[in-house]
Amino acid sequence: MHDFASRVIHKQYMYEELKKKLGDKVKENEPLAFYTTYKVGGPADLFYNATSIEELEKAITLARDLNIPFFILGGGSNILIGDKGFRGLVIKNTSSGISINGMTGKMKDSTDKRLVYLKVDSGVPMNKLVRFTIEEGLSGLEMHLGLPGSVGGAIAMNSKWMKPPGFVGDCLYRALILTPDNELKHVDKAYFHFSYGYSILQKNSDVLLQVIFALEKKDKDALWNQANESITYRRDSQPQGVHTAGCIFKNISPALAITHSTPDHQTSAGYLLDKSGCVGLKVGQAEVSDVHANFIITKPGATASDVIELIDLMKRNVKKTFGITLLEEILKIGEFE
Repeated sequence: MHDFASRVIHKQYMYEELKKKLGDKVKENEPLAFYTTYKVGGPADLFYNATSIEELEKAITLARDLNIPFFILGGGSNILIGDKGFRGLVIKNTSSGISINGMTGKMKDSTDKRLVYLKVDSGVPMNKLVRFTIEEGLSGLEMHLGLPGSVGGAIAMNSKWMKPPGFVGDCLYRALILTPDNELKHVDKAYFHFSYGYSILQKNSDVLLQVIFALEKKDKDALWNQANESITYRRDSQPQGVHTAGCIFKNISPALAITHSTPDHQTSAGYLLDKSGCVGLKVGQAEVSDVHANFIITKPGATASDVIELIDLMKRNVKKTFGITLLEEILKIGEFE
């Protein structure tokens, strides 16, 4: 009991030290549901809105020095925050810088490409960035129009679009990260080990502060046409106007589809969920979308526990039907019941 009381007192002391150093912008017991696309989740002990990469770096460095757990919140998609909230500091990243950093007349092994290097803060919403690049006649990200979340989250997850195929990491040239030792470090694209739904940021404790994209100069009207095709397909194939966090599960590999003899060697998690009878499943105020079976929709009164229970039910259905254990894309943050 004495040890527990000592830990509580020590934690509160560290919280007070953090508040002194970060100032009046720190909020206490801030409800997090508002900041997520699911609109569920409990409060953060401490909450800080970092409006620049300098403020972001300062908050992370202080939290590390004081041994306070922290989580960086971008657009609030692709995450599920526990009903009990987060014990520590939640840093809302609203850094917003976008600037042209230079250009070149050609790329390696090519003489007909004009590249523009665009410097972007990690807190910039992906939709804002995509629209900016299209208006500037810069190609490489146009298929991601409609992608929720921030640049930092999109890089960390290597967010994808499959019609036509494209990953956010494809256009990355360089990045500025804050290492676990609080050192600022410039790294290149290879550092991230990008693959389907993956970057090295999921494994280490680096924090992405800023990126530089290498984008090709192209006709603005053609880019808008491509972007509008993507957004139309997104609207036709995904639930709209509801509270959802994006796809719950990753697609399976072609090798796994062959091994388990899925119909026509289907790799789509949405297809497997649909054929496993998941459409219409409901737990509390969370339910599987009837537009796309890989999406969970939350309604007023939903809890994170509802979502967790529904995810487990969906996994069991696919396992029973196809013998496949789906891997989750959604990140669970904080404390759950």
